[in-house]
Amino acid sequence: MRPAANNHLGNVHRPAAGFSLVEMVVTILIISIATVGISSSLAFGLRHQSDGIWRTKAVALAEAYFEEISARRYDENTPNGGVPACSPTTTSCSTSANFDDGEARGDFDDVDDYNGISDMPPQDATGAPRSGYTNYRVSVDVAYATAAQVTALGLADTTDAKIITIRVTPPGQQDMTFTLLRSNF
Repeated sequence: MRPAANNHLGNVHRPAAGFSLVEMVVTILIISIATVGISSSLAFGLRHQSDGIWRTKAVALAEAYFEEISARRYDENTPNGGVPACSPTTTSCSTSANFDDGEARGDFDDVDDYNGISDMPPQDATGAPRSGYTNYRVSVDVAYATAAQVTALGLADTTDAKIITIRVTPPGQQDMTFTLLRSNF
């Protein structure tokens, strides 16, 4: 039998398998930067995930107030049914000085009665708190349309239209303002 050939290559240095310390530090640094970026975007998303819900509820609340107000007579001096409409030639309309006729919420019978209310929590037509809106605030302002608005609308007199402004403030959010023009009919 022949002796095996010696295939010894001598003292050639082979690199050790694995990562060097520099490679590990660079990898950890890259992963850390990526983690900070991802966590920041997740935190932003979580912080604003309920904004759509607050806005939707605020719009629904403003619509409920508008429906309630629109169902009332135009003016304290307007007869039931709205005919004849108050005007300088028929029954005089109320002036902004006497919008407050001292009625309780359950007795509101015309648009003007809502001027200046500030409800927290919001109330229904009877004055009872609306469920699901505990920390919401609603304020209402009613004013006659300006001369420029009346002219733009083609109306004859400033008592022919009222601007109803409703501000809804969801908990921890900014005011949302809604405006309605109510004409004298």
